[in-house]
Amino acid sequence: MRHENTKTLFAYWDARRLGRSAPARGDIAPRDLAGLLSHLFILRRMDRDHHIFRLAGTSLCQMHAREFKDQNFLGLWRGHDRQHMTALIEGALSVPAPACALADAASLDGRSVEVEIALLPLRGPEGWVDRCLGLYQPLQGRSLDGRPAVRHILKELRPAVEPESSVQVFRGLRDVRVPARAANDG
Repeated sequence: MRHENTKTLFAYWDARRLGRSAPARGDIAPRDLAGLLSHLFILRRMDRDHHIFRLAGTSLCQMHAREFKDQNFLGLWRGHDRQHMTALIEGALSVPAPACALADAASLDGRSVEVEIALLPLRGPEGWVDRCLGLYQPLQGRSLDGRPAVRHILKELRPAVEPESSVQVFRGLRDVRVPARAANDG
């Protein structure tokens, strides 16, 4: 996590977990994230290939010169990058744990700006981890000079990693070897 906003969002998400693997969507209060709202989005998993924008911040929409509500997040990616982003989101939801990506958002005339994309899993009303709270954060002061971003090129992925358990039940037990047995051994 490079940008301060990404670190802030992660700390907020982590505090809202309350010891659970992921907070519920209802645990996220937009007023608590007022300074980040324009960069935030929420995705809902419909199936592996469809992660639909439920909400998209104004900065994200302005940078692409379009609205994203009810659009597929994976539509921002092409080829192998799309496969990698699919795996990144699916991993964040299945672990569940945060994941991040760095990408270049590029305009038609070749201008680009580096963006950090954070994906933090959420539980939906049914209790399933099927949503992501996301942050789409440009990293440099550069912009696309009013030109819309039309493609993304992945530069780096940081997949979800299962957190270590705070309970160390088996710590200190030595490795015990059990001799191999055949089916007819008594």
